[in-house]
Amino acid sequence: MPTFTPRDVTAVTGAVDNLSDTLIALSHAISADPELSYDEHRAAARCADLLERQGFAVERASYGQPTSFAARIGTGDTHVILCAEYDALPGVGHACGHNIIAASALGAGIALAPMVEDANIRLTVLGTHAEEVGGGKVDLINAGAFDDADAALMMHPTPYDEYGPKSLATEEWVVVHTGRASHASAAPELGLNALDGIIAGYNSISMLRQSFRKYQQVHGVVVDGGKAPNVIPERAEASYYLRAVTMDDLEDLRTRVRACLEGAATATGTTVEITVNGHVYESLKPHAALVDTFTEACDAIGREFHADPTGDELGGSTDFGNVSQRVPGLHADLAVYSFPAVNHQHEFAAACVSPEGDKTMLEAAKALALTALAVGRNPDMVKR
Repeated sequence: MPTFTPRDVTAVTGAVDNLSDTLIALSHAISADPELSYDEHRAAARCADLLERQGFAVERASYGQPTSFAARIGTGDTHVILCAEYDALPGVGHACGHNIIAASALGAGIALAPMVEDANIRLTVLGTHAEEVGGGKVDLINAGAFDDADAALMMHPTPYDEYGPKSLATEEWVVVHTGRASHASAAPELGLNALDGIIAGYNSISMLRQSFRKYQQVHGVVVDGGKAPNVIPERAEASYYLRAVTMDDLEDLRTRVRACLEGAATATGTTVEITVNGHVYESLKPHAALVDTFTEACDAIGREFHADPTGDELGGSTDFGNVSQRVPGLHADLAVYSFPAVNHQHEFAAACVSPEGDKTMLEAAKALALTALAVGRNPDMVKR
């Protein structure tokens, strides 16, 4: 099937290379100034400003989301969306490499801009905020951002390459136990220890793990354990992520974990309130033709594939999973050659602004641009 030509490869490669200093500066600036989900005002502005200077029509605070943007160019029949993430993690900053995701999406969009009319493409570079917490892409789905999209494309930095990865569905819970305060030494019998409720629930979940279905996961942290050792805590809070490979497995996990937490409340005489935080993230559904085309694009620009030597282990979650369940999607993982450092470690954040990380970002921009060109020239590949 027609995809892209050697002339396309030369044009895209030249455009990205000519912009390399600007893209690297953008990536490093976002990394050096980490902002958490729903608060990425400076990162979004940096991206929007650059796209505006490159001739895109930029809508800031797009789709009712203060830290999103939509940069549009072209009038073609095929609508391709390039997703740019730019939120950071608490404590470890850009240890998931979203600075690379943003810069690669912008690089691909800018490289494509002179070619969109010839390729019959209507292109949107979409600022997709709040991936780490909350689910900004689900906000955007609900607001109609992907309603007429023919394909949605993005990349993600990782220790190794996997152009068609899968992921787990996930849901975040906020768990609050409420008890009764009392003097921990003089009158402990008058208290109801909310921290004991949290710990009993945590331990019950740990024992439940023996009977988890394959790929079911629960991990959590204690957010609030009380204020003073000599006061029995009347309130304690934990945060949990529940993950599973299918929505059926996730529902099974919800039922069993809820029983652990409610049982802990009964055992400690406390009450428990469980609240879902943000949106459910659905599992990734990689589109085979897009994966094949992206692979061809990586070959065309001379990128060597570096597979994980331990095999293709399933893990992690992303709100792009929700996009991929509705629109033909590509969420390609590209190596920044960081192993043994992995995502969410300080060392990984450093790798994402290293010369190797910069090279991967530029290669991703080229491969994403060529994949989008292929979609425009052969829209049948993404017929739903």
